[in-house]
Amino acid sequence: MNMKLQRALKLVLKPTEKQKQILLETLEQYKFAYNHTCKVGWEQEFWNGVELHKLTYYPLREKLSLPSQLVISARVVATESLKSAIRRKRKGLKATCPQSNNPAIRYDKRSYTIWLDREEVSLATVSGRQKFKVKIPDYFNQYLDWRVTSANLKYDKKLKKIFLNITVEKEVEDIKPTNFVVGVDLGLRKLAVVSTPDGKINRFFDGGHIRAVSERYFALRKRLQSKGTPSAKRHLKKLSQKEKRFRTAVNHKIAKEVVNLVPAGGTIILEKLKGIRKRVKVSKKNRRWIHSWNFAQLQQFIEYKAQSKGIRVVYVDARYTSQKCSRCGYISRSNRTDQSHFVCKHCGFSLNADLNASRNIAVNYLVSLQKSETGTGSGISLPVGRRQPSQCSGAATA
Repeated sequence: MNMKLQRALKLVLKPTEKQKQILLETLEQYKFAYNHTCKVGWEQEFWNGVELHKLTYYPLREKLSLPSQLVISARVVATESLKSAIRRKRKGLKATCPQSNNPAIRYDKRSYTIWLDREEVSLATVSGRQKFKVKIPDYFNQYLDWRVTSANLKYDKKLKKIFLNITVEKEVEDIKPTNFVVGVDLGLRKLAVVSTPDGKINRFFDGGHIRAVSERYFALRKRLQSKGTPSAKRHLKKLSQKEKRFRTAVNHKIAKEVVNLVPAGGTIILEKLKGIRKRVKVSKKNRRWIHSWNFAQLQQFIEYKAQSKGIRVVYVDARYTSQKCSRCGYISRSNRTDQSHFVCKHCGFSLNADLNASRNIAVNYLVSLQKSETGTGSGISLPVGRRQPSQCSGAATA
């Protein structure tokens, strides 16, 4: 059995000044088509693609010079937005009519063609098909023989650049799963801690230097914002992109090293991040840090890098992993004496707190597998319950 690998390639379009104006006009008309379709669907309170097509296609074709495929594309994207919004409204949740000030144009094989080897792309626009030059980084040469699928065109208003994000895919032979499992705990002092349940792998990714760099960026940003001069605003724009590239590069590096610790066929266990900012209580000085670092991006990078090596990535509920003893299973808030130290109040087992949490993440997954096999559990997302002190083993230190 083969598995399908997908990659998203972000390319910078190199249009002439005239071509840029054509693309901006295409984006503007696409925005109108999307917002108009959303308005019609919201007022009628349905998201049926066929009915929306009947109500919007011909009026939009008469009003706009947008190619038919892009009118259809705008309707498809609007349908997806309406489906989510109307469902929320029917459930009594807060919802408004979907609108966008700068939507990305979704292209398919009927509306665009790209030649990666000659760095050229043909796009449907309001002025017919236009050919543009694109910059293909050397790193992307490895994808020249991959199959190109969809793409989207996005204008970055801050950078004043037009980006083409294309999706490529390739089928590779599936790798037989093994029993190798590692847990990954994400945190404040240590960005990531990786360990196996038996403790044979214990890897820390320190966040000290990274945090220091982020604090310097924050201090500089505050000074520039207080000035408010045109020069300061230009500097802020450059600083924002520089900091974004720094964070992305760090997450790429950590993700690569995490995946390299796991052999092909193994499994990486990550914690579910949904609601983590509400769930995790941190001090005031750490609040900005936990809200600013992109942990979701780090997990995304781990996931797609693992996929290419035939490594599975599984998400589990991480509740109580910082309070539970990875040796005996006893759970208590007082087990964690401070940010870095964990000492079990029942068996005396002591360990770095983040390392203990990463082992618990891996153990939770293994226990949930056993529950699923025996029919006593309902899946890997359930937290492992508190064990009674009578089940605890003797004291130990690692």
